[in-house]
This record gives sequence, C-alpha cells and structure tokens, in this order.
Amino acid sequence: LPSMSGRTVAITGCSRGLGYVTALTLAKKGAQLFLLNRDSEASARALVELTAECTAAGSPMPQQIACDLLDFSSVRAAADKLSSQLAAEGLRLDVLCCNAGIMLMPDEPSKDGYDITIATNVLSHFLLARELLPALEAAASATGDARVVSMSSGSGMGPPGFDAAYFAAGSGGALGGPTGANARYHQSKLANLLFTSALDEKLRARGSRVRALACTPGVCGTDMYEHVQGVFNPGKPVDFGAVASVEDGCLGQLKCVCDPSVESGECWGPNGYSGPPVRLVIAP
Repeated sequence: LPSMSGRTVAITGCSRGLGYVTALTLAKKGAQLFLLNRDSEASARALVELTAECTAAGSPMPQQIACDLLDFSSVRAAADKLSSQLAAEGLRLDVLCCNAGIMLMPDEPSKDGYDITIATNVLSHFLLARELLPALEAAASATGDARVVSMSSGSGMGPPGFDAAYFAAGSGGALGGPTGANARYHQSKLANLLFTSALDEKLRARGSRVRALACTPGVCGTDMYEHVQGVFNPGKPVDFGAVASVEDGCLGQLKCVCDPSVESGECWGPNGYSGPPVRLVIAP
C-alpha cells in the first residue's frame, strides 16, 4: 500500500472487525483518521489503541466523532461536526469509508422508522455521503482524487433484484420477521452496489473527480461471522480457522481506499470466499 501521509480518511464502524483493522492499517500508513462510531466501550477502547499506534508510527492523532447510524439526526450532526473540524484544522476529506454493517438482525425499526439493517448498512451511509460530498469535491478539486468507498458483500451479487419496499419509510418491523433477516441483509448489500454505480454515473456526468467504489470482504473471522455462526449453529464453537483472517478480509477495502490505480465505479474483493482482491463485476 502507498503512504497515506497527508490524506484524511473518515471511516464508520471502526471499533472492531474490518473497520478497526482498516483504520489500524491506515494509521500505520500515516493517514489522518476520523472515527465515526457510536459511543460505546468498544469505540473508546479502539480510540485508545489507535492513538497508541499513531503515536508509534508518527502519524496524526485519530479523532472520534459520535455517529449513531440508527438515528439520522446523529448522522447529520456527525457530518456537521466533521465538516467543522476539517475547516478548523485546514484539512481535506480525501476518503469517506462507509464500512459499518450489521447482519441477521431482528426485524425492528430504527429511530426514523426504517429497518435497522437497511438504516445501518445503506440509508445512513447515503446520508453521510450526501452531507459530506461538498468536502469530498473540494478535496478532489485540490488533489485530483477523493473517494466514497462502500462495503458490500457477495450476498448482494445475485438474485433477487432490488425491492423498494425494503427502503420505504415506516417499513421497519414489517419486513418478514425472523425469517426475513437474510432478505433484509441481501437487499442492503445489493443497494450498496447500486449506490456505487449510480453515484459513479452522477459524478462522471458532472465532471467530478470524486471516485465511487465498492468492496467485499469474502468470508472472514469478524464478530459478524461469529454472530452468524451463533444464529445457525447455536451452542457450537466457532471455527475461525475455516475462514480468512480479518486482515485478509480488509484487502479489498484497503485497495479502494489507497490504491491510486482504481477507477470510479469499480468493486474489489476476493473471487469467492477468500483470496487477494480482484476486480468484480457489478451486475447492471
């Protein structure tokens, strides 16, 4: 990976798992990090650990901004605070990394009445990107390169097709109950890919130099994997050796964030459950 010195990255859901390892790697490469997390013991611990890593690497100190993806008002407040801090410190926003995600969760509404999986994985990231696009455009104008990177999944790369009912206001709590959890997750990950394609089209049409990219992690040993195994195999030990490491699962995301050769509209991840990142086709 190239040096990220002089580049600023905002990343959601980086208190553990893929987001934490991505943030840790970027810290070691010299990036200025803004950590967009819910207030929690895990996020506080991650900030301490990442601060220590940044100190050791001689990188800028990470900054944490409270951002609850189940509450649009919190998302807007986080975007406003980030924009204010960037201006106050004379920083650009080079990358918005929409990493946070949940899977196989209850059929419950967010604070705004949307399904919690849809709100977390899609709608709040859409809102963040919209609110922060002026900052990204400013960075792209200055350097020729800014990026919105969305974490998708292999789950989003097959049928069934997009169903707008899952994204309707007030639909939270009425989308299939426990047996609909897979469908809700699939729709969210498909929407991440569609968002990337649509954003790429709109950015190109207006001559923007902001790049829209998507990535997938394959199957790796995150806490999400542990949660899924607990749902399908309750009471059985989780065999993390059967899947890729979290570090390997981050490779597609890190390529999208760091690699100067990637192009807007692309999706990167393993060709299957694991392996090095390759360019994947986003089906029309």
